[in-house]
Amino acid sequence: MQIAILGKGNMGTPLAALLRTAGHRVDSLGRLDDPLTALSQAQVVLLALRYEQALALVAQPAIRQALSGKTVIDITNPLAEDFMSLTTGHSTSGAEELARLLPASAVVKAFNTIFAAVLEDHATGRPCKLPVFVAGDDGMAVATVTSLVQDMNLRAIAAGALTNARYLEPMTEMMIQLGYGLGHGDRIGFALEAAA
Repeated sequence: MQIAILGKGNMGTPLAALLRTAGHRVDSLGRLDDPLTALSQAQVVLLALRYEQALALVAQPAIRQALSGKTVIDITNPLAEDFMSLTTGHSTSGAEELARLLPASAVVKAFNTIFAAVLEDHATGRPCKLPVFVAGDDGMAVATVTSLVQDMNLRAIAAGALTNARYLEPMTEMMIQLGYGLGHGDRIGFALEAAA
């Protein structure tokens, strides 16, 4: 599958490595790259940017047109500058705001509840035991993202409609509080386990 990743930072780099290892063709684009050619050729586009950057990017008419008809994976979280709170929540989510700007695309929330360090470890041979929660309204797009997650030897958990991003994004803020505020480190996360 042809995949374009917008962002070559802490999250975009290990995700690109994992997807390439799984046999996918990946265009990894940084801030100074012109994304239009890569977006037009991609079947799936992954937004590995800060939320505000992603919002500004998809507000551009040419970008919206290039993303039309495509599956767009939103891994962003609407975090404040100090990372210690969210800027969006309760009645909407970052993913829903992006989807409003991309009415001709299928936006799927995924990978936002996994720290970059965990993905880096997974890409370099230390298996990740944490799941990837996948939420979206388009069944085919959700199936595509679920398949990509599995291709990376990660476990996908169906997380319902895109509105459930309102709950997935605060999970990340709680991870930040636990990991950085309370000293548990960046190799933690939430899992879904049966009680018995």
